Amino acid sequence: MSARYDSIGHGYAATRREEPRFREIILAALGHAKSVVNVGAGAGSYEPRDRYVLAIEPSDVMAAQRPRALTPAIRGEAHRLPLRDGSVEAAMSVLSLHHWETHQEQGVRELRRVASGPVVLSRVIRRSVAQCGS
Repeated sequence: MSARYDSIGHGYAATRREEPRFREIILAALGHAKSVVNVGAGAGSYEPRDRYVLAIEPSDVMAAQRPRALTPAIRGEAHRLPLRDGSVEAAMSVLSLHHWETHQEQGVRELRRVASGPVVLSRVIRRSVAQCGS
């Protein structure tokens, strides 16, 4: 799978910002996990700053936008994580599941495989105005 964000990710970190309420929900869902893998880590939005984080990102363009204060991202894809079983206490993927295309089920299985605790997923649900009602 080619990294889609290598072509469309330029300037992502300059235009996208964390939503504080969303961040609180994600951090609460991670519980007390001290080690976390962030799959589709991108520029590092929503990553916990007070825990050990392994960032996995397929796109060089997105990984290059990670702040220096965050750990560098390992190149990898959700459906074949370069980690041992149970190697982290929690796994997270924020707004990247829809990019996994035909590998979504395998990617979620991989998150379960490497995390001994919670797996936190967030995704975009697109609806047209007509579907949402008035």
